[in-house]
Amino acid sequence: MMYENTVGENRTMKRAAAIFILIIVLLLLWLIGILSQQAQVNEGAATLEGTIVMKENIILLIEDKGFTLADAETQSVNELIGNYKSVYKLNNAVLSGIKSGDMVKIWYTEILESFPAQINVLKIKKL
Repeated sequence: MMYENTVGENRTMKRAAAIFILIIVLLLLWLIGILSQQAQVNEGAATLEGTIVMKENIILLIEDKGFTLADAETQSVNELIGNYKSVYKLNNAVLSGIKSGDMVKIWYTEILESFPAQINVLKIKKL
């Protein structure tokens, strides 16, 4: 009877060890992903600074110095694109803690030729 408890305990310990190893492996994969993205940002990325405008389910970055939040509130997306020189549509932007009107710095590797120009954002930081 003691032998049965020892075998059961061994199985439980093996399962716990396997789960622990699985958790460690998943954490390492997550860390590698973060470091890989950070390396991409540090090595080949360019940056832009401007004002974020979220309107009509579109995220824009407007670099123009004369741009104000009042302009964003009174103009449509098409008017903003037509009235300002440096307007970019942001793709893949994760805007946690960032709202329309905030000044931000973005990191990217290329600007896609379109109207307006589109940028796949690697990183975004509120200024």
